[in-house]
Amino acid sequence: MIRSRKGTPAAPSAQPDGAAPVPGPHVDRVPPAEELLAHDAADAVEAAGEADHAPLARPSRRLEIVCAAIAVVGSGALVVLARAIKVRTETDGIDPRWWPELLGLAGLALGVLLLVVAVVRPPFDRDDLEAATRQGWVRVGLAVVLSVVFVLLWPALGFLVVTPIFLVAATYLFGGRGWKTLILFPVVMTGFIYLLFHTLLKVPL
Repeated sequence: MIRSRKGTPAAPSAQPDGAAPVPGPHVDRVPPAEELLAHDAADAVEAAGEADHAPLARPSRRLEIVCAAIAVVGSGALVVLARAIKVRTETDGIDPRWWPELLGLAGLALGVLLLVVAVVRPPFDRDDLEAATRQGWVRVGLAVVLSVVFVLLWPALGFLVVTPIFLVAATYLFGGRGWKTLILFPVVMTGFIYLLFHTLLKVPL
């Protein structure tokens, strides 16, 4: 029996002596601050992921046919332009027309094959690709503008001057960062193309 301070008997307690009191049903457990912060951070990350996630691309037969047709037209134009290259001395072996003409013929064959496949079979699944976005179309448009400027400035300034600038701009446009990507890659690629075509294959650049 437990007595109160005034000597009045108090209600017996169900807890043994020395045990911690059990909170009543009206007392809620307050989670620690670390648990609240972790929960809020997880919710923020999940919400950001859902906001940044772009819809997946859907199969498109029309897109496949258009891409194959562009490949056919572009490869055919490359063959025509390659055969129009003037050489000082006609030979029966490898000349400045050989390599670009070979590339054009190979691209033309692959383009025709892609066109037939796009017309005959069902379109390919594109579940691993994201649908086109406004930012993507802007990048494509800027890439086309850069290519046109490159072609126009090439005869005036020369291949060795225009090509590194074009590669730096295109690399930066599509997300390349760092000095190796923006400086080393354009210089090495320009030198490789120049040695391959101008020096080895005797294709004037």
